[in-house]
Amino acid sequence: MDILSIFRSSPEKQIAKARKRAKEPHGDAAVRINAARKLWEIGTPESILALLDRFTITSSPLVQDEEEKEDVLAWIVELGPLAAPPLKTFLKRERQVYWPVRALREILSEEELTASVNEVLRYHWEYPPASSEPKAQLIRLLDELHSPELLETMHLFLEDDDDDVCLGTLDYLFTQSEEEVREAILQCYLDSEDRPRIRAGILDRLAEAGWRVRGHRSRVEESLPEGYTLTRDGTVKTMRRSS
Repeated sequence: MDILSIFRSSPEKQIAKARKRAKEPHGDAAVRINAARKLWEIGTPESILALLDRFTITSSPLVQDEEEKEDVLAWIVELGPLAAPPLKTFLKRERQVYWPVRALREILSEEELTASVNEVLRYHWEYPPASSEPKAQLIRLLDELHSPELLETMHLFLEDDDDDVCLGTLDYLFTQSEEEVREAILQCYLDSEDRPRIRAGILDRLAEAGWRVRGHRSRVEESLPEGYTLTRDGTVKTMRRSS
């Protein structure tokens, strides 16, 4: 046995030590960033996952914090596809999604990114996190991503108990073709009798998009809250109150 090995820490201990230093919000900035660099240099899935923990804390001053996170982001992107599995693992278990999604956008093709985000959202649907915040944030970051599988997943989130998640889902679905999503949206409206924010959100979006409520006119019309009406052709119109 190499006698020096007695004094060396195991990779697991090295990662744990560097992780602790990298995510110390009140520690010395130089120590923190050097620890983060150490995790990057190790370059294993375990060390990358530990490195991502830097995104879970905010240090002071905020300008310094932002610079450090930009550095960590650049290092992760430099690792390329090797970083994708740890990034997805992180997104499945942590609340912070902005920086990991930015990394995935730079590492993966649009098709790969769409599949990865859909995988994470499906996971959150099947295993709901304690807080709805990561679901809402991730949905808000979908932007132009689209696939049949992702659209199917987003239909599921119309049933989410959290209003912010549901409203974010509606924002996404209203960027899709009316033919693909109108029926599901109208059913969500009808099923949301005790959720005024959701009903108002759907009506406002229907009015803006000019989509008709055909097939559901009578049920929609009898349930319209104050401030909304249906036109003869079945589109929603908002009634602006005069001051």
